Amino acid sequence: MKVGIGFLLLFYAVSLQAQDITGKVTDNKNQPVDGATIVLQAIDSTYINASISNTDGTFVLDSQPEEYRLIVQHLLYKTKEITGKGRDAGVIRLDPQDYALDEVVVKAERPFVKVEEGRLGYDLSVLAGDGVVNNAYEALTKLPGVKESKGELALAGTGSLTVILNGKPTTMDAGQLETLLRNTPLDRVEKAEVIYSAPPEYHVRGAVINVVLKRSNDYSFQGEINADYTNQYFNSGGTNGNFRLSTPKMAFDVMYGADNEKKMEYIDLYSRHTLKDEIYDIRQNEQLRRKYWNHNLRTAFEYNLNDKDNLNIAYTGSFTPDQHSNSLTSGNFQTSNVDKYVESRMHNVTLQYHSGSGFDVGGDYTHYTSDNNQTLLADYADGGQSSFSIIGGQKIDRYSIYADRKRSLAKEWDLGYGVSYRFAKDRDFQTYDKVTGDIPTENTDSRLREHTANLYVSLSKNYATGTSVSVSATGEYYTIGSYRKWAVYPQASLTYVKSPKHVFQLSLSTDKTYPGYWDMQSSVSHLNGYTELWGTPGLKPSTTYNLNGNYIWKQKYIFGLFLMHSSDYFVQAGYQSTDRLALIYKNTNWNYMQMWGANIILPFKAGSWLDSRLTLVGMQVRQRCDDFFDIPFNRKKWMFSGTLDNTFKVNKFVAFELMGSVQTPMIQGTFDIEAIYNLTAGLKWNFANDRISLSARCSDILNSGMPNLKVRFKGQYLDMNNDFYSRAFTLHLSYRFGGYKKKAIKNVDTSRFGH
Repeated sequence: MKVGIGFLLLFYAVSLQAQDITGKVTDNKNQPVDGATIVLQAIDSTYINASISNTDGTFVLDSQPEEYRLIVQHLLYKTKEITGKGRDAGVIRLDPQDYALDEVVVKAERPFVKVEEGRLGYDLSVLAGDGVVNNAYEALTKLPGVKESKGELALAGTGSLTVILNGKPTTMDAGQLETLLRNTPLDRVEKAEVIYSAPPEYHVRGAVINVVLKRSNDYSFQGEINADYTNQYFNSGGTNGNFRLSTPKMAFDVMYGADNEKKMEYIDLYSRHTLKDEIYDIRQNEQLRRKYWNHNLRTAFEYNLNDKDNLNIAYTGSFTPDQHSNSLTSGNFQTSNVDKYVESRMHNVTLQYHSGSGFDVGGDYTHYTSDNNQTLLADYADGGQSSFSIIGGQKIDRYSIYADRKRSLAKEWDLGYGVSYRFAKDRDFQTYDKVTGDIPTENTDSRLREHTANLYVSLSKNYATGTSVSVSATGEYYTIGSYRKWAVYPQASLTYVKSPKHVFQLSLSTDKTYPGYWDMQSSVSHLNGYTELWGTPGLKPSTTYNLNGNYIWKQKYIFGLFLMHSSDYFVQAGYQSTDRLALIYKNTNWNYMQMWGANIILPFKAGSWLDSRLTLVGMQVRQRCDDFFDIPFNRKKWMFSGTLDNTFKVNKFVAFELMGSVQTPMIQGTFDIEAIYNLTAGLKWNFANDRISLSARCSDILNSGMPNLKVRFKGQYLDMNNDFYSRAFTLHLSYRFGGYKKKAIKNVDTSRFGH
């Protein structure tokens, strides 16, 4: 413990050596000026450094000579020069620029994307525009190249995508973080940054969306209350509320949501199952029903020690007290009924300290528990019967801490270094009782310990023109169970700004994806009397290498090339057993999965009434596995997808949204995935001075957004029809209140949890 405290004190002592110049740019009404250029010169006019003011008007210059001159420029304001000493340049007020133009109307269009130190920055409120967007998560689905499927976000040209808050990791999994963002109002988000190669201080690797929440900066009280109704076979809905009380020194947030979830899935399966040279025609229809209440709570406290240093602490909780799932299967081979009851709880606490001198430290803790019991009764066509009951559960404790430091070197280079450590303790158990019939069962009681330690060093440089370069290497020691691995993960990115109209990006990243804890158990779960889900002891994490190149034209149009190679890739795939009549789903490590191709993002407008974006992706996919049961595969296929997102502004208060997408056939292991089509329409109406909004949306109007699957591979013959009840109609009502300002100063991976 003394060593850890000493290490943190060393970080802090080094941070005190930074000699930065800080200040703030405002107009003559004390409102912050965003995008002003601040040039730092010596007294003899020798150029030293440059910076650009942030949305709150603040700026930081890395060098501090004894005396200096600052030149502040902005297109809409008069240029101002000042001389100074010391670290604090104070508040620099600019006078508006007078343009005497006769009978000329000047119209400006806000940049679609802003490149900042290699990051693609988007203002979500501008990007969402007048579309049917009701929370921060829905706004993320509007980001260029981002696509959502079953609650998972994907970025074109990358193997995986991680969403983080305020540039730091969390022990909450992707599903828990999604729930948090769905309960976060859009106006609480300052911006979203898309990064193809995350810098190591983020403590995640690969592609990242960094959601930056607004800091407290004035005296205000505001909030929002929402109600939702959804019809997707069943009627469901929910309500959530949030409020924020802030002063220039501190802010307090509370969010609570309760959702009544009712879902229905309907699957037709046809299996020509070969067993001992005899073919069995198995047809079955499976109806999956699930209903539960989900409660989500978040409280956060933010304290600004000064203009640059702040402390944040947040608690996030998610509770599902009584989730009931039922699977009813009928067919010519077996008829079965499965009932499952689950109760789950998640608690997460996060503490972060950010220093304007370049020193960050923090950590978080997540506690997750899940208790479940399940019963199965299956009657077979030959007169046999199988049944059992299961009591099971999962308990996970995950801890993480990190410390980062960034300091300036000679010739405007920045040196970054830091450490992080994550520990997870998982216990899974499953006990069978009242077993009858010839059905494989196995009691399990597993305890896993997972340790991940990282140490990184990075070098970066940002030029006054906007060009930036960064390189880093992260050393990692990872262990879980008997698996141990030392690895080094390189990262590099280059952003070349030839001019504001021509920006080039090149990035290299490496990433690792870990399997769910339950997936690594030796357990067998029965989805019905024919279909089984197997765990895979010894399942290894996969390592992914991503190379991305982007050309951004006129801060709007994006043209990209990408190459992704993932070794030890794993995914759940189906297999018709050659030992008995059973369809087995199991995660298996493949040799590799590889994708390469191109993507194009083309936004366009027609006057003030139409705002559209066309996204096109074309790629070749290659997948190889030499150890997939007794049928190794080596397959490749070309795939194309296109999405057209349109927002029609009817008038000042009403907007209509129409989005269509198509994806050509795809492969996944031995599966052939048929083409997908999706058409979604929505309407949004703002009234009562924009305090109330009512929106309606019908997603997947054609009921064709879920693909049908088939297998025709080395004697395997399987058809699965999934396109039932994917159409959903949603109503959303939102009321915003507050907004009082005393004075104007400035303007949690369930991917690895669960059974």
